Order: sequence, then C-alpha cells, then structure tokens
Amino acid sequence: KAVSLFYVRVLHAVPSPVLIDRSRAQIADTLAMLEAEAPPAGHWFGDRLSHADIAVTAALTHAIAAHPDLLRLADHPRLAALHGRCEAMEVFRRHSQPFIPPA
Repeated sequence: KAVSLFYVRVLHAVPSPVLIDRSRAQIADTLAMLEAEAPPAGHWFGDRLSHADIAVTAALTHAIAAHPDLLRLADHPRLAALHGRCEAMEVFRRHSQPFIPPA
C-alpha cells in the first residue's frame, strides 16, 4: 500500500483525496495489527531470520523513506525493535539502497 500510495501522489496531476485517505487508513490498520503480532524480541518465528522479518523490515524501510509523514516507528515499539534488529544486521546494511523517487 505504501508503494501504491506513493504513485498515487506523484503520478496524478490531482491525486484523489479519497484514495489517499483510504490507503493511509489501510496502512495504519495494518501497522496496528502487525504491532500486536510482532515479537517482543528475536525474530518473527523464533531465533532465525525468516521471510516475514525481511518483508516487514523492507516494507517499513520503504514506507519511512517514501512517506516521512505517514508513520513514526516510535508509535510502534515492537515493529521499531524488529526493524532495528534487522537493519543492524550486516546483510541488511550490505544490500541497503537509498530511496530515490522517480523524477
């Protein structure tokens, strides 16, 4: 949803406020659900990194970069901790790329 919201905002001369509000609400609801389900420590399914950890971390990293006004990780402490643990890993640092919006 964060990707589609980005493109709604930049590709339309007049972005639809209804679509923007709906996307923002869906993102907020998803973040609330993920926060409730996120592990307080470790990874999503235990001690080993899983696809879930990678997907959630990548989605959060994109959403933060593309929509700095959309979410504050401080409002989602479990997701913030998971995001921090993953982003601190060498494999994440090695493959990190800055968000460069299309011109």
